[in-house]
Amino acid sequence: MGQIKERDYMFDTFRGLLMWSIPISHFTRVAGHFSPDSLGGIVYITINVFVMQAFVFLSGYFSKKPERARQTAFHTFLWPYLLCIPFFYCVRYAIWGGATINLLIPPFALWYLFALFFYRFFLKDYIKIPYIMEISIVIYLFAGMVPFFSDEFALGRMMSYFPFFLLGYYCTEDHLKKLRSLKIVHCVILGAVLIGCSCLLAFFGDQWPVGYYLLKSPAVELGIAWYWDIIGRAMIFCLACGWIVLMLNILPNKMNYVAYVGMNTMPVYILHLIVRYLVKKYEITFGFLPDNWFVYYVMIFGLASLCVFVFASKPVVKAYDFVVEGSYKIFMWLLGKFVWLMSLVHPPVNKVSNGIINAIGRAGGGPESQIPVGGLKRLRKKRKAKATDKDEDLIE
Repeated sequence: MGQIKERDYMFDTFRGLLMWSIPISHFTRVAGHFSPDSLGGIVYITINVFVMQAFVFLSGYFSKKPERARQTAFHTFLWPYLLCIPFFYCVRYAIWGGATINLLIPPFALWYLFALFFYRFFLKDYIKIPYIMEISIVIYLFAGMVPFFSDEFALGRMMSYFPFFLLGYYCTEDHLKKLRSLKIVHCVILGAVLIGCSCLLAFFGDQWPVGYYLLKSPAVELGIAWYWDIIGRAMIFCLACGWIVLMLNILPNKMNYVAYVGMNTMPVYILHLIVRYLVKKYEITFGFLPDNWFVYYVMIFGLASLCVFVFASKPVVKAYDFVVEGSYKIFMWLLGKFVWLMSLVHPPVNKVSNGIINAIGRAGGGPESQIPVGGLKRLRKKRKAKATDKDEDLIE
């Protein structure tokens, strides 16, 4: 029997810190007095040159088993994404008095779930392509010159963050040990350089508007020359790698509250968007707080921290899991019944249905989802209290 690998809470802490940074970024941008050449601009640029890149890197790192990555992709990422489309339509309608749904463009911030589904579902296919890492970096550098790498299907971001997923996937434990070997003085120097770069970009980086750091639109839409786009992308790539290396070295590997948040990021990521819409409508002072810079920044950081505290709390996490997991089970049950009825009418449907259920139904069901619907009852009768082989990642 294999030994259970001890959990390294550094990864959870890393994810928790990244999750806290996201509402700070969102609230800073829509708080009402945003300016690139300010403290808010420095914070916004710092977060957006590495936070989502780091999230994607960690997801790639814990996708070492391509077959399992495919089996869990629908359940973990696409199902919450599909649930969030009508949910946030209702949220926008309630707040703004009107809303639209464009199935070609993932709703705000949900592009991450959409992209991660494709990264993980097709992982076992594209890793067979020779030099895929090098190809992804070339595509990343020139993605800003491709007109259809835009908001539609989140192609702009999907292509721009893809190299970081592959970096995580190809990063081994030996690589990680080398990356985590910096001395304190090296970390201090690296941190100072990275913060200095954010300050320079905030006050002197006029070639790149703040929307550029999201890497979601072609350069021509932002009024950026093609050569500045390539230079900017190369710069962001280096900054993101620098921040990832710094965090790998300075974050603790013991259990702590931030690590707990890192284990429950999905409810925070999704539900804080409701607060973001409210901040966008009423500004960060909500019309009754004093309008000065101190209150402004205290509210941004305080409200972001409150979102993390509330939405990562056990009651909210349980409620989120109840809705998402419960609806998923209902969906799979309905899908199984539909496939069973179709197979009665047209037997060849059985072969197709097995492929579909295997692709989207194994996320939480284990071996049961690999067999035809009609055989589930027979399997359950034969199975007793038999231990299952828990071949899982440490972090989803």
